[in-house]
Amino acid sequence: MDDRMVKPNQVAHDEMQTAGPASVEPSGPPASMTAPKVRLDSDLEFNVCEVAGVTVVRAAHAGTGKHFQFGAAEHHVAMLLDGQRSTTEIIAQAEQDGLDWSAEDIADFIAVLVAQKIAIAEQTPASTPPSCNSPASEPGQQVETSVPPADAMNASVDLDSLGESTPEPTADSKRNRWSPWLIGKLASCIAPLIKVCSWLISLRFPLINANAPANAALPVMRPLFSIHGVVIAGSFISVSMVFALFHRKQLTAELMRIFDSQMWVGMLALWCVLKLIHELGHAVSARWHGVQVGKAGVMFFLFAPLAYVDVTNAWRLPNRQSRASIAMAGVYLELLIASVAYWVWCWHPTEFVAHVAAQIFFIAGPATLLVNANPLLRLDGYYVLSDWTDIPNLREQGRKLFGGWLQTKLFAMHGPSCKLSGWRRGFAACHAAASVVFQMVWMGGLIVVVSMWAGPVGLLVAMAAILLWVMLPSLQFAKKVWNYTDSSETFSKWSHRRRAIWTCVTFSFLGQFVVTLPSPLSRPVPVVVRFADDQILRSPIDGFVDRVVMQTGEAVMAGQVILELADHELVAQRDATQLELESEEIKWQRHEGLGELGLAEAARQKAESLRRSLEELNAQVDSLRVVAQRDGEILTTDMQDLKGAYVRVGEELVHVGVRQRMELLVSVGDSDLDAYRSTLQKAEPMQVLLRGGEIIEVYPEKLQPRASRQIPHPALAATVDGPLPVAPAKTRSESSDPYELLTPRFQSIVTLSPAVSHRVHAGETGRMALRDQRSLGRRFWEWLAQDAS
Repeated sequence: MDDRMVKPNQVAHDEMQTAGPASVEPSGPPASMTAPKVRLDSDLEFNVCEVAGVTVVRAAHAGTGKHFQFGAAEHHVAMLLDGQRSTTEIIAQAEQDGLDWSAEDIADFIAVLVAQKIAIAEQTPASTPPSCNSPASEPGQQVETSVPPADAMNASVDLDSLGESTPEPTADSKRNRWSPWLIGKLASCIAPLIKVCSWLISLRFPLINANAPANAALPVMRPLFSIHGVVIAGSFISVSMVFALFHRKQLTAELMRIFDSQMWVGMLALWCVLKLIHELGHAVSARWHGVQVGKAGVMFFLFAPLAYVDVTNAWRLPNRQSRASIAMAGVYLELLIASVAYWVWCWHPTEFVAHVAAQIFFIAGPATLLVNANPLLRLDGYYVLSDWTDIPNLREQGRKLFGGWLQTKLFAMHGPSCKLSGWRRGFAACHAAASVVFQMVWMGGLIVVVSMWAGPVGLLVAMAAILLWVMLPSLQFAKKVWNYTDSSETFSKWSHRRRAIWTCVTFSFLGQFVVTLPSPLSRPVPVVVRFADDQILRSPIDGFVDRVVMQTGEAVMAGQVILELADHELVAQRDATQLELESEEIKWQRHEGLGELGLAEAARQKAESLRRSLEELNAQVDSLRVVAQRDGEILTTDMQDLKGAYVRVGEELVHVGVRQRMELLVSVGDSDLDAYRSTLQKAEPMQVLLRGGEIIEVYPEKLQPRASRQIPHPALAATVDGPLPVAPAKTRSESSDPYELLTPRFQSIVTLSPAVSHRVHAGETGRMALRDQRSLGRRFWEWLAQDAS
């Protein structure tokens, strides 16, 4: 994730976008005070350019690193702030120049400039509010105005009351006099808490000036940013991503190994290195276009270390393409690294190198496209989209439109003014709606991950995030709705408040349904297709395969020889035992004929022992001929490759089965047990979606009585891209599986009809869709928790 301190085409909340008094919020009638003299900060630099066909003036503040956008009228008023004129003289001069602004508009605009710390009030105004009948409060009359201090613009006190007179205290007014005091006390108590919560969520540490490292890297990386270099590298990236798309299954199998705890430290180091290269790309691209680079450092967002670099001066570039190239330079370098990693994965010398290359591909490729190039997050892709659509402050203006539409529909409130028109108005509103939904899911997932991974500290961070991102905005909006008034004759505050109450009640009922009603969605459980009544023929001894009689795909009958093993030592031992048995029998007969009964009995007993040994050896020799135990088909691939191969006792040799006789193995965990039993009682057919895209319907069968940690089928294990998580087995024999399931699971066997068996393949995994008894809210929470784990 990339979060530079200021993006190249960022126009933050301190932006005045177009000309006219509507660019600032009115703060009420001006007070008649001692007029101060205001001057612009000398660090402010202006640049004239065009945005969406309109001439605007962009200003850069060297001290704060902020950028502003003025309309023609705003720029005209700003240029009058020379420190020699008072606000009264500025208003008079503006009227003399033909500016169609009222005195209140000019005063409010100057107040915004002072609040943003780009204008300085030379003296402190005297606090002498006029009376209600003062001529200064009459509309259209020229008045002396004063600029409130900068902190007044951010205070919680209503600025509309600054120019009003103080009436005689009444019972109601005495009671209401406590409101500002109480609000001030609450604000003073909450402000430190908000500050601490902000530190817990995001904290920046500027480290070095990035201009020198960027200058040092520029000669090395210069070819990558030339026209020929971009064309060649872009073609290489495109070809690599297309080939990676064809190998997505194999790459996904590599991705599953990222959950190996032994690889986490290495993956974190790779991630940090790639993000440093990402920021270096921004800095070097800025220097390539002649832009000075500012500070670089590290920030911690929800405990995740993120690099950033200040390339704010890229906003001064008049060429939109140059600004976009700086914004996307980090993504460009990471995609180039991902492409190289993909080909290393294809031609890997060892399994470890292949795994590391695959992880680099995922971090620098799909992850970067999902995060940094995503226009719904306020990162690289967002700023390029905002610049190319000529919509400065795209997110703020879009959310203003989207929020205003919701206010109008829900509470009949007038939305805030917005100067966008034409297709840009609808585009900004749609972008805002999409970004709100995406960020709710995205940030919600991050909160769950942090709260589960970091223990008590993570829970504290999650609480801070919920406070800042959910509770405070909700309270502010509720206060805005409750205190909203309208000057129209048809407006009634209490009818408006009743509408707000009914809206809250409606959402409460909807929330109750989400929490209590069963989900209409399905609940998937993993399944795998396998042969029914198949047989696995294993090697009875250690030896070599001497002859392969049957080939792959051939039909075989019970008792028919499939292959023969060779063990010359065993045959020689059997022959020697046969000769020794014959010799003992001769001795037995001779001693018995001579009347030597003792010797005859000893020879008889030894002959009996040799006969039993010979029978065992004959059985072992006969087992060298591997025969089918039932009718079927040879399913083992490459049978001819077995000839001459050395096999150990217990090793699988031949798989015999019937393709028309398949069964479905269903693996059910404790969390899905009730849903499966409920489905079983209804005796309804359930749909099964197999990984190959085939959809079949089956009737679920009873579960086996005991749960087991043994892996029910190799294709279900996570070690081979299966859905079930596994861990090394605690106790195992030499022939057993080295892994076992993390949690015990039940099994059910569903027999498939011959028609269905013909459509599916053995070893194919999929999911059975059960009726979900959980509510939507519980389902969503468990989905987030599972995604986090």
